[in-house]
Amino acid sequence: MKITLSNKEYTFLIGYQKDQERRAAFDILVKKIFGISFEDWYKAGYWNEKYIPYTLFDGDKAVANVSVNIMDFDNCGNPKHYIQIGTVLTDKEYRNKKLSRFLMEKVLDEWNKNCDFIYLYANKSALEMYPKFGFHKVKEYEYLKIISKKIYTSENFEKLDMDEKSNRDLLHNYAKNTVAFSKLSLKENADLVMFYCISFLKNCVYYINSLDTIVIATYEENQLHLWDVFAKIKVELDQIINALLNPKIDQIILGFTPLDCINYKVREISGDDALFILQEKTNIFDDYKIMFPLLSHA
Repeated sequence: MKITLSNKEYTFLIGYQKDQERRAAFDILVKKIFGISFEDWYKAGYWNEKYIPYTLFDGDKAVANVSVNIMDFDNCGNPKHYIQIGTVLTDKEYRNKKLSRFLMEKVLDEWNKNCDFIYLYANKSALEMYPKFGFHKVKEYEYLKIISKKIYTSENFEKLDMDEKSNRDLLHNYAKNTVAFSKLSLKENADLVMFYCISFLKNCVYYINSLDTIVIATYEENQLHLWDVFAKIKVELDQIINALLNPKIDQIILGFTPLDCINYKVREISGDDALFILQEKTNIFDDYKIMFPLLSHA
């Protein structure tokens, strides 16, 4: 589709990832702006119809993009259909030409009436941009636990090599068929989990044999960051945490909101990215003090 913006003609395409040349152009733009690549994710077979790029091309060059992520959640026991906007970027040479506005308006017009709500994460440089489209900032809350009395269960866990296809298949299967460990639990989007686990977190995937559980975890000095947990049968979260402890760890920080929050401290998240929601239809973030799981961020 040809469109004209600021007296210049562009090609506007949606969901074209099977077109190798267009996908390569998109990847060049994303690498240039964000320093990341989607190509390995695509080649591994995890880029599915739930991640939809809306992109403007100048000839063969991708110059601006806004992506739609179809997100199905179990929200405190209720199925919800959300849309997360991500990969919002414009080539430096094409900024201030209303390209992002055109893409955002296209996405909002198409999806706003077809979901429970639309949300996105904005960094400090974009905090003033999204309210212009009707978004408002929402607080999120994370949960942590101080370990005063360590209980070691001597569970055996092993790091899974994500370069091995069998391990990728195993993780994908568990992520797709897991029981819920979070009040806001991602459903039917194991492919997004795989984006993280074949890139940024590929060295942080562990299998706890005796619990038949896969965890994504990072260790930082005295802290254990438990990004997410995947198991096909119910396992107590404390059992999983105890299996991962070592003598240095005295603090657990969760990347999701646990089903049972009683033994956890809660604090407002104050990171670089802020959550914005369009026409919020629920007060769950303040009422229940929850967060979107870290591995659901697109």
